[in-house]
Amino acid sequence: MTKKEPKPQPQAVKSVEEMVLDYKLDKYAAIPLAALWAKELHRREENRHMTAMEVLEKALHDVMSGEVDWKSVRKSLTASAAAEPGILEAAEGAAKKSKS
Repeated sequence: MTKKEPKPQPQAVKSVEEMVLDYKLDKYAAIPLAALWAKELHRREENRHMTAMEVLEKALHDVMSGEVDWKSVRKSLTASAAAEPGILEAAEGAAKKSKS
């Protein structure tokens, strides 16, 4: 007879408020990151139907869960920098301030 492997317990989906409270990294550095990510999400066509609060909540969730970091935001902003020239400089300025 073989041993049965325990089934992994599905994790309950945490609310954004819980994720903010449990966030281990610098919470204040996550704020400009979430703001820039929310702007990028709002530009995307698949998020056009979402309200501003829904986009912001999704951005906070992505940042707090670790799905998005400065590197990935910078990469997506570089792709859209042709449309809005000043956005990349603003992102780099916010990244430098959060690291210091």
